[in-house]
Amino acid sequence: MKCINLKSILLTALLILIAASAYADGGTLRVGSPWGPKTLDVHKSGYVFQRIGITESMVGVDFNLKFTPLLAEKWSISDDKLTWTFNLRKGVKFHDGTLLTAPIMVDNLKRLMKVGSLLKSIPIESITAENDLVLKIKTSKPFAPLPAYLSKGEASALAPSSFDANGKVIKPVGTGPFAFESCKLKDSITTKRFDEYWGPQKAKVDKVIYKGIPDTMTRTAMMKSGELDIAQILPPEAIASLKSYGKKIQTKPIGRTRIVGFNLEKGPFTDKKVRLAVNYAINRQDLVDYVLEGIGEPAVSLFPPVIFWANTKLEGFPYSPEKAKQLLAEADWKDTDGDGIIDKNGTPFEVKLVTYTERATLPPTAEVMQSQLQKVGIKTNLVVVQSDAAKKIRDSGDFGMFLVGRNLLFVSDPDYNLNADYFSTLTVKPGWGAYHYNNPEVDKLLTQGRHEFDTDKRKKIYDKIQAILLEDAPMAYLNYYTNIDAVGPNVKGYVMHPVEQCFHLERIELN
Repeated sequence: MKCINLKSILLTALLILIAASAYADGGTLRVGSPWGPKTLDVHKSGYVFQRIGITESMVGVDFNLKFTPLLAEKWSISDDKLTWTFNLRKGVKFHDGTLLTAPIMVDNLKRLMKVGSLLKSIPIESITAENDLVLKIKTSKPFAPLPAYLSKGEASALAPSSFDANGKVIKPVGTGPFAFESCKLKDSITTKRFDEYWGPQKAKVDKVIYKGIPDTMTRTAMMKSGELDIAQILPPEAIASLKSYGKKIQTKPIGRTRIVGFNLEKGPFTDKKVRLAVNYAINRQDLVDYVLEGIGEPAVSLFPPVIFWANTKLEGFPYSPEKAKQLLAEADWKDTDGDGIIDKNGTPFEVKLVTYTERATLPPTAEVMQSQLQKVGIKTNLVVVQSDAAKKIRDSGDFGMFLVGRNLLFVSDPDYNLNADYFSTLTVKPGWGAYHYNNPEVDKLLTQGRHEFDTDKRKKIYDKIQAILLEDAPMAYLNYYTNIDAVGPNVKGYVMHPVEQCFHLERIELN
């Protein structure tokens, strides 16, 4: 009996030890996402380096979409709303051991103003270091969303050793929980744990290999085979098979909307009635039910309801092919020869619809749209390419419509995307904005919004802008995103971020 009891005690102790050691520090975490790094220059494109924990900015965004202290422990604005003061944390080390100081941060922000686009629309007069830990940013006009802009990856701090003698980034030396080890542009980044990280959570894994895998089927297959521990931005149809392979599925409504942009410079969409007709011709619920398999929500306006700034009082476009046909007829688009395609002055309504492959739900969305528009006499020719090529087509103006998954909170304030996409002088520039949209009232409201510090007043301004955009229809808002990620059974601690700003890989443990 004593022997049996002893065996039971030893077995119990062994099971406790196994359970306690099931997840532990160490190991290599492998993450697959649609996009690899385009450049080592964080100030030109910093989102990948921020997401995987190499670099950090002064301001963070938490899981509740609230601004939080990061490299700056606090900040304040002067009474005249023109001078911002940022107090940096003491003792923050770069990966080469250099201490973060205000002069170094000032140099980073000044370089960002020269080589990047993030701060170009901000009326900055000066950026100065008051001492080693305090810096000031002075603007010529009040600019309420400045902390939001400074949360973006391009506003990250790099150590002086990141640059060569000509000021070119040769190695991004940041302050995050992971240090840069190697990189293959447009493909992968390898990082290692930084044990002197200043933050409350030191990284638990030894290394992270982040791979850019544009093809969704390849990303899914690598997840099934165990070549990846986390696969991001997957299509709904992959869920069942991934679960059958023992993978865990996470879903998260995020600040991203599937949007169709119209060419407002030339072609049929210069006519507002035609743009409204397309909005009525799209069956948004069908797109959610059949393309997204119910994982998503039909869009009413620009911002998803998970975002504070969304105007939830607006009513979207109901599905009405009859209304679409009526509007097209009022715009003199009619099927005069009976071939099923409407025409005007002998020219058939035939346009190019451009989208890209990295977000797997976009091509099938375009295909369903093609069928829906055919029912009202509009012929669409699909052009499906990778995102870089799609963006070049958009910038060239050689399109009728473009379909994009627009992240509306890369900068967690409505000012950034609304200005970039709808301010008249910016819509003609490269990007994903409303191509050649020009509404003086929207311009005026956008300017008011960035100068107003009262949140309630700003909310009313952006509510009005959303109402105008719904009426003008420079874009058609299709549905709101729910991201789908797959996580291996060996992974603990992964949580999806609502604006995809940081993956917080330092929290992850491996079995």
